[in-house]
Amino acid sequence: MTAIDVVVRPHAATPLPEALTPLQGLFDLFVDGINLTARLTEAPQAALLVELGHALSQLNRGKRARACFPLYSDEEAWEIGLEADGVDALLSIYRVGPSPRVAIFDRRLPLATLTSAVARALEQAEIQSPSAAVGPARRALGLPYPTYAHAPLERKKLAISPKPAGNVCFSAEVELKQRKTATAEAPGLERADLHSLLAAGRFALTVKNRTLELPSVQLFLMAERLLTIAEDVLDAWRSERAVFRRIELDGSQLSVRRGPGNGALRVSLVGSSTSADNEGTTLADVPPRGFVLSCARFALGLVDVLERSDASQTKNLRLRALQRGARAIVDVISETNANDSLQNPEPDSYRSFGLPRPVSGRGTWENGGKMRFVPKWVATVPNIDLRATFQCGDKILVGSQRETACLNRDTGRVLWRVAASRAASVVTPFGLARLGFDGKVELHDLETGGVRFTSHIAPRAAGGATGALVNGPALPKLLVVAEGDRAVTAVDLVSGEVRWRYTGRRPASYRMRRAGKLLIVAGGDSALIALDVFTGEVVWRVRDRLPFSGDICIDHDSAFAIAGGPIGPCKLLHVDLWTGALRWARELEERPCTGQAPLVSGNTIIIPTRDKRGVGASALSRDTGAPLWEQPPGLASPTTAWLVVDDALIANTASGALMCLEASTGLPRYSHVFSRHVEADQPRRLEPVLRNGALFVPQHQVHVIRPRDGEVLGTLPSDLIPDLLRVDERCGAYVAEESGHLAAFSVAPRLSLVK
Repeated sequence: MTAIDVVVRPHAATPLPEALTPLQGLFDLFVDGINLTARLTEAPQAALLVELGHALSQLNRGKRARACFPLYSDEEAWEIGLEADGVDALLSIYRVGPSPRVAIFDRRLPLATLTSAVARALEQAEIQSPSAAVGPARRALGLPYPTYAHAPLERKKLAISPKPAGNVCFSAEVELKQRKTATAEAPGLERADLHSLLAAGRFALTVKNRTLELPSVQLFLMAERLLTIAEDVLDAWRSERAVFRRIELDGSQLSVRRGPGNGALRVSLVGSSTSADNEGTTLADVPPRGFVLSCARFALGLVDVLERSDASQTKNLRLRALQRGARAIVDVISETNANDSLQNPEPDSYRSFGLPRPVSGRGTWENGGKMRFVPKWVATVPNIDLRATFQCGDKILVGSQRETACLNRDTGRVLWRVAASRAASVVTPFGLARLGFDGKVELHDLETGGVRFTSHIAPRAAGGATGALVNGPALPKLLVVAEGDRAVTAVDLVSGEVRWRYTGRRPASYRMRRAGKLLIVAGGDSALIALDVFTGEVVWRVRDRLPFSGDICIDHDSAFAIAGGPIGPCKLLHVDLWTGALRWARELEERPCTGQAPLVSGNTIIIPTRDKRGVGASALSRDTGAPLWEQPPGLASPTTAWLVVDDALIANTASGALMCLEASTGLPRYSHVFSRHVEADQPRRLEPVLRNGALFVPQHQVHVIRPRDGEVLGTLPSDLIPDLLRVDERCGAYVAEESGHLAAFSVAPRLSLVK
């Protein structure tokens, strides 16, 4: 007969608790003299004992079939799981969290004996600590209950045999408890329940005609660990880099190794039975794609059999997380291997709408000599929204938390103001377009502020809004914006109606650039696409293993895009703008700066780079992608704004320094230190503004230089921190500070000598 004893006692180094305080001590469960909970250390255990008492009472009375109780030990979360099986109870002890582990699985104990042991422990606990909760739990166990027991659990042997992928297949055989009825919990309730997912079975990996087996392993835990390995292997395969991962479970090890390049995997099962042909425990020549896809298919197959065996698993958060992870991997594999690259067979029909190539000589101050600025006016705008403040013709549009105002740029006089909440805004030839987080699109007339139309699209996803303006001869009048996180939507600026919508395969944060009749879109998946602005149809598509998520550079007949995520490898692709043909692709040694598009200067492509040392820059040949020069990270501070002006690469840093490099060689040309590092004096945006050959540089003040040689032409006489800088066509400057002040400056007339 099985002997069971439950002991809850104070720790030796801990004084007895005072009355009405929770019992602090050790919880020990002895079965035939063996302490099953010896690994658990001191913790408040009175609540656990009370819950255990009530649960056993309900199990005995047939009101519950399963129960789980948390145990915390050394900052680890453990659980005790009980399940009625006839006259017995099945006991499991396991660790939850990101690295679960099973210590005891389905240990069969007589239910009556366990009940008696818990009842004795409750009596002792009530003597030591007369807690109000101990008494009811003890009395619940003392109530009479029917003599009949639960029916024995029905079990069924099932096989998990998903379709092989590239001659690779994970499979399993398991005996699962059949629970055909869903739990009586609230319909909207979902819980993380690891206990109901525990099931030990045979696990096998087959590659071609060879098989490695694990005779007994927790299949759900194995599926979770396989997905973590699959994600790393997938990333390494897409980037052609080396990978080595190993997982341990139930005394066995599964390891995956692959060198750099396009080589195959070596997969080992240490502690498993040998393969059928007695060739050891390592499988070579395992295709990475097949391995990753097989991991995901095995997880999905396991989800299916668990749901068929237990209807309540549809509300198990842990199982849903496994399913989402597996489906995400399948989607990435499908995208990466999709043979859907597309080239435009009629490039001339789009080339005629192309933008003219920028002319040279932009960095020469047209009027020569120094510049002197004089104040024009100052305005106060409480709660100013810098992202919704624009210089537009003879007007200044200023957004704030509650309204949008229009000022005369020469006098600062308010022309109109309208009540409006914060929204992403863009100036169009037809008015001020505003996109709210709720998906409402409004177009305000620039003359009156009145609303010309209101449209509604899907609510905007978290983060900044992105979009592009379509306007020009023979082109439609459109505002193209990201709708939610799945679609790109074109709104007609005249009628307000949605003209077309392109839906991506996966949720994304879109980046867009317009080139004539084409809209180039990067949406976070492994394809760069070009859409026809008239119809929204895909004109061409470039597929790569790595995702496209950064900004795009358009230069004449070329598009430059960076493929790669926030971590891992990256590469630069040069794509023909009109046909979509890939001209070349080059792996990048250093990580590009986040949110920074490639820069073009003549035959040189410049990539700003970063690491923990700061930022740098590397250059490649436009024609071949061959490396030209490199300035390693540490050249400038981590926050730096970059700009190319003719053959000059200019970097404006948060440390107060301005540097200029030769774009063709990377050699320093000049530098200025405008201010020392004072965080309070740093503007929110450091992007210089080029106007009429003069470069306006925001630092603690706005300095104006000649980009060609760095000569300082002038300084704005303002004490405002230039968090926002706008410059008009006459070099009039408008400076806004986050505090809510807006100031305007004009260039004073130059004196001339009259003889």
